[in-house]
Amino acid sequence: MNRDKLKLLVFDLDGVITSEQKYWNIARLTVWELLCSGDYLGLVNYFGGGDRVETRLQSVGDRVISEEFVYQLKSRAVNSNWDLTFFVFCLQLIGILAAHPDSIDILNRDRSLADNFQALGRELQGRDITARGSADVIDRFWQETRSLRGADVLDFVGEFATRTLGREVRCFDTRSELWQLCYENFQAWYEGKKGYVLPGDETVVPTDAIASTLARLSQTFTLAVATGRPKLETVPVLTDLGLLQYFDRDRIVTYDEVLAAESVLDNSIKLGKPHPFVIYKAARPEVDVAMLCSEEFRLDSADAIAYIGDAGSDVVAAQRAGCLSIGVLTGFAIANAVEQKRALLSGLGCNVILDSVLDLPRFLQRARSASTATTC
Repeated sequence: MNRDKLKLLVFDLDGVITSEQKYWNIARLTVWELLCSGDYLGLVNYFGGGDRVETRLQSVGDRVISEEFVYQLKSRAVNSNWDLTFFVFCLQLIGILAAHPDSIDILNRDRSLADNFQALGRELQGRDITARGSADVIDRFWQETRSLRGADVLDFVGEFATRTLGREVRCFDTRSELWQLCYENFQAWYEGKKGYVLPGDETVVPTDAIASTLARLSQTFTLAVATGRPKLETVPVLTDLGLLQYFDRDRIVTYDEVLAAESVLDNSIKLGKPHPFVIYKAARPEVDVAMLCSEEFRLDSADAIAYIGDAGSDVVAAQRAGCLSIGVLTGFAIANAVEQKRALLSGLGCNVILDSVLDLPRFLQRARSASTATTC
């Protein structure tokens, strides 16, 4: 690929520009609520620690969702924090049911999911149930999904539950009410509707340095966004950070566009990353959604596009779009193991790996200079 041809730089947000820490904490609060709150299972001692929101993240946050869990999902090209919430809750619940098989059928009753969870919680009261009991189930899930990527990992949850429990439990289907419940509760926490407001979004490196970098890049390239965030969590955040001005407003693609496109296709296909739809949409915003999602669609100028991300799903999406994949190491790295993340991105075929987005202008200038010298 001739990097001298690059014209469009498409940026993921979380891990590249903004930090995901707030999202991981919201996922932790959501999972805690579903397992420990009386509105659902009510297993108040499942993770240990108190139940005050103000101290929950500090006291039991890593027990709810560990860095290792996040890493395992990202290494399988799953990057949505709604999916993260769904995975954690499902695997914890499968572990609980595997240890208490007499209670499984409660979840197949023809009642609302919340009612079934409350009934299950009442059935389990008085039993010694903690998160440690689900550890073996979670380890086995990782072993059985080593070769899976993206939506295939998500779709495997139902099959894994059926094999582990010896019968089908409808709520583990990714198209069931449970994923929507995880999503709605996650959003309620994010929007401060649960009586607690988390600190605002932060950037992965100093904001003024990012602004300077984007300003420099925007003089030569068109800048776009392709993120898994909803629009209401994208445009206002970029505005507050003073960064929106550097992006082409017609090329800001969010989860809203993904949902709208999935609806056009009657929800027959998942278009979140690692599907390349968000890159296609950022590159060709004028093209009809059905055409963008067709099997025969190809970017006729893929060598003019680079996608900058921090996760496995970003690398795979860029590869499927046929464009240059640029990975940065500022996103998630378990226990700050940057080299482990570098190996992960490299192993997935990432074309270029940089320490941070701040290195992008220098890399592109060096690449252009090398290309010019070769041509001459």
